[in-house]
Amino acid sequence: MDKKNKSDELVIANKKLAFQDEEKEKRDAELLIANAELTFQNKEKESRAAELIIANEELSFQNDEKEKRAAELVIANDELTFQNNEKEKRAAELVIANAELAFQNNEKEKRAAELSIANIELAYQNDEKEKRAEELTVANKELAYQNLVKEKRAAELAVANKELAFQNLEKEKRAAELIIANKELAFQNKEKEKRAAELAIAVKELAYQNSVKEKRAAELIIANKELAFQNQEKEKRAAELIIANKELAYQNLEKEKRAAELSKANQELKNAEDDIRKLNEELEQKVIMRTAELETANKELSSFSYSVSHDLRAPLRAINGFARIIEEDYADKFDSEGLSVLNDIMDNSKRMGDLIDDLLEFSKLGRKQVTVTEVNMNALVNSVIEDLRFEYDEEITTFQIDPLPMVNGDQALLKQVWVNLISNAIKYSKNKSKILIQITSFKKDGSIVFKVKDNGAGFDMEYYDKLFGVFQRLHPIEEFEGTGIGLAIVHKIISRHHGRVWAESVLNEESSFYFSLPINI
Repeated sequence: MDKKNKSDELVIANKKLAFQDEEKEKRDAELLIANAELTFQNKEKESRAAELIIANEELSFQNDEKEKRAAELVIANDELTFQNNEKEKRAAELVIANAELAFQNNEKEKRAAELSIANIELAYQNDEKEKRAEELTVANKELAYQNLVKEKRAAELAVANKELAFQNLEKEKRAAELIIANKELAFQNKEKEKRAAELAIAVKELAYQNSVKEKRAAELIIANKELAFQNQEKEKRAAELIIANKELAYQNLEKEKRAAELSKANQELKNAEDDIRKLNEELEQKVIMRTAELETANKELSSFSYSVSHDLRAPLRAINGFARIIEEDYADKFDSEGLSVLNDIMDNSKRMGDLIDDLLEFSKLGRKQVTVTEVNMNALVNSVIEDLRFEYDEEITTFQIDPLPMVNGDQALLKQVWVNLISNAIKYSKNKSKILIQITSFKKDGSIVFKVKDNGAGFDMEYYDKLFGVFQRLHPIEEFEGTGIGLAIVHKIISRHHGRVWAESVLNEESSFYFSLPINI
């Protein structure tokens, strides 16, 4: 089924690649057309720029002519004012005409300034075109030539003015020429306005063509990016197809290997099941035999513990009794060293008796049935502290007891746990000037954890693994009395309640003992 799916995916991928190739060819054709359009638009732009330059040159020439004519009119008006006082009306008309001409000149200068700004903008936009710069240079040379011509015309006008001073007849001709010149000036102004309008239209068209060109350029860039992306996708798809083909071939080989391995594994599994069945039967027989042996051993151990404790107590009582008789009857016959040895005998025999009692009590824990009831831990702890009131000084000892929750367990065994932990806290804090014992609880991982903390002697965590062993001590007996079995009893009781015991300590600063009990036993 996977092989068929892979084949279908390969066919679809090949169709996609063919479609992408067709799209790529279409995009190439579109790019060629767009490049041709851009070339055509650039040519159009150059031709329009050339027309604008010619129009600017014509306007400049016309402005020069207009300035010449204006100068001539001013001179003619001055001459007519002084020479022809009788023609006041004509003079007034000439003054009005001159005012209009001045206004037109101002307008001309404004238009010329606008054209100059447009030329500057065009020059800024097309400064890369060296040919246009050369044409502008030629235009400047022509303007310089026209300035020379203007100077010559000014000289000629000076001569003409002198002639007008002597020739009144020429006045009328010049007046007629003035009228004709005004008409020509009006006509030139109209032509100038038309050219300015054409120039504005040409500028707008050029801006529009530039914006179209920029859009086309942006489209070309996007098209090129899309084409590059499609090529990359095509290459990725081709690589993926190659990898997929290799993976398909590899999976087929792996499938065949797995089939062979599976067949072999099934046979081995069947053989192993047969072996396991035989081993389970043998193990069940061994378990039955071992259980019977353990029951026998436990009975023998119980009997042995009782007999050992009973048999050892008789000699110890005898030793202790004889030592007391010697102390009472013959104390005056012993020196100090003898009395010290006699006291050591009685102390060690008593300690031996305590060890036997603790050992017997520890062995009984393994046989005692756990009776589970609801236990009030607050009442239990308070009763233990009350029982131990003769072991601590109430003036220097402070108990801080938080509210403790109810638990399920054997009340007698749990009381022994509290007795051992609290009595240890009192005993190992006796060298402190102020004793503080804190008893708290908290819930963790489905259990209730109880904590007994003291500020006593503490112990070295390096020897933590010996802490809950039978008859294991971490302090000298001369410093703190005891048999070293109290924490082992705590550990055994909590283990029988399916809980856990642990401790933390800092030497000569503090100790904290924890034990946990399941919420539901």
